[in-house]
Amino acid sequence: MTKSNDGESFVYLPEKLQRFCEEHYEEQQRQQDCLPFEMVSMNSHREDHDAILSHANQVLSQYDNSGKLTTVATLVLLNTVGFLQKDMVAEMFGDEAAVLMANTITSFDSNSGNAALWEESLHQMARASSEAKRVRLALLLGQVMHSPGATGHLPFWHQEAMALSGGDPQLHKQVVTLIETDWAASK
Repeated sequence: MTKSNDGESFVYLPEKLQRFCEEHYEEQQRQQDCLPFEMVSMNSHREDHDAILSHANQVLSQYDNSGKLTTVATLVLLNTVGFLQKDMVAEMFGDEAAVLMANTITSFDSNSGNAALWEESLHQMARASSEAKRVRLALLLGQVMHSPGATGHLPFWHQEAMALSGGDPQLHKQVVTLIETDWAASK
């Protein structure tokens, strides 16, 4: 179980996934500690991920395959702080989760700031399976809910949401409406 930083929301992760997360964050922190400059701490990433996942899980829990979707959402967030090998994920969580994770992540997720990768990731998201789109939409919803003051990101989040149409029409509408409402309020 992880507790989001709002102090009230909890995300219940299976013990195996929770251990995997702990080990991944610890390994990434060890690698970061060897760098000659400071970066965002793994604890800060973990708190953000927990809060995003708390919001995303409220949506993902409504699907029949919620366990798999929540596992993949968690792995997608973990991949942003350190690359996860598909084979290792398959060994730990099964081929289905590994394939869905591979289809859900984009190269932009861990290399933000590269315009070419951003454009490529939008095309990749548009071609993704409906399950991958559901995971990304839920994570996007979590990101928007967790970062209400991040108005500079709203145009990019809107483009991402538009690329994810077809995953779940109701969830897509919810995410787009939230972003457009926040965007209008920020002007």
